[in-house]
Amino acid sequence: MKLIKQVTLSAAVLLSALSGFTSANEMEITAKSQEISPDSKLHTYTGNVRIAFANGNLSTKSSHASFQNGKTVMEGDVEIILSNAVAKTERVTFIPSQQGLIAKMDKVTFTYQ
Repeated sequence: MKLIKQVTLSAAVLLSALSGFTSANEMEITAKSQEISPDSKLHTYTGNVRIAFANGNLSTKSSHASFQNGKTVMEGDVEIILSNAVAKTERVTFIPSQQGLIAKMDKVTFTYQ
């Protein structure tokens, strides 16, 4: 039960951190490498992945979440659910910034609808 509360709380914290954003559907991804499937529905980013989110249209799920020095760390089957895609990774660190929210991870795969 404690784990479910942590994950729910984490998602609530992330959503409240995003509520002040004015831009819609803005996301900037940087990584060492990128691979896109032939149908463009699957994008995999690897190596020092950094995603800057500038809107509040996302939610998250994971097996475990913790808070460390103002950052939210989510681990185990992490899903970042956007309006047009789902991003999956094993571990992500969310860091609030003045422009929005920064997500850092080693590898992430986006599945677009």
